Amino acid sequence: MGPGCSGSIPAVHVPSLRGRGLSPTIMKARFRRRLALSDVSQSKLKRFIREANRRGRFTLPEQLPRTLAVVVPCYSHAAYLPDTLASILAQTRPPDEVVFIDDCSPDATGEILRSFIASHPWTAGPGPRLLVNDRNIGQAASLNRGIATASSDLVMILNDDDYLMHDAVESMLALFGEYPGVALIGAHNIGISGTEALAAAPKLSTAYAGAGSPLRVHRPEEVAGYRRDDDLNMTHSSSCMFKVAWEAAGGYQTDKRKRVVPFSDRDFQIRVNALFPVAVAYTRPLSFWRNDSSVDRGLNS
Repeated sequence: MGPGCSGSIPAVHVPSLRGRGLSPTIMKARFRRRLALSDVSQSKLKRFIREANRRGRFTLPEQLPRTLAVVVPCYSHAAYLPDTLASILAQTRPPDEVVFIDDCSPDATGEILRSFIASHPWTAGPGPRLLVNDRNIGQAASLNRGIATASSDLVMILNDDDYLMHDAVESMLALFGEYPGVALIGAHNIGISGTEALAAAPKLSTAYAGAGSPLRVHRPEEVAGYRRDDDLNMTHSSSCMFKVAWEAAGGYQTDKRKRVVPFSDRDFQIRVNALFPVAVAYTRPLSFWRNDSSVDRGLNS
């Protein structure tokens, strides 16, 4: 945490477990599985649905989405940001806007983002912008701030250490056209470790087996049967939603005690699925996921 940063969300404390560099949240989830306990709190899900119904009924737009924003929460991954930014510039169909959130990062994140924005003016649409948190508030709260700022029909998430397939934006706009009535679409990933693996890998989703496979649609009535957090399984980076679905779900949950599963991304995805159909391309990768770069020990998860 950098100078002047405060207000961090504490990690879950599990005193009876020992992990090899694992966050307490992951350790707790593994412990629950060892005891054959459900990862998904159905009681919290039912409470969420009741509260959502009290807020009023949200409906998805009938017209096809035409604009897409990429929202990038950033914290302490300056070493990977140049690759992440390159994947945005390489899109076969550029996003209409990009919203970066610097969550009071203690490294060079802010300088890299300001230089990127100054060097790459957008030719159309709102283009890129940078939001800077005056203290570290965590990934969930940063995402909510960034998504609230976006004006596009769709919002795609990109973690600051991951890399989008170069056809991710184009593919998502096409998939929402093929699957009307779906609120959120996610996909598979290709795991990578190190810069050489990323440099050598094909960067179009069509280069990978199963790229043309149909999506699996998860309907709201299925959510009551979820027991594992991966019963709905998608990579956070490249996941894409109607902004109105984010509003209907009440955004990402910043209070870990109220989440239906420990991780903010999967909690959000399951809550959206409790209200709307959600689709997943289980055999189609739309991002590269770095499996060697987690630095926050659960702080921003």
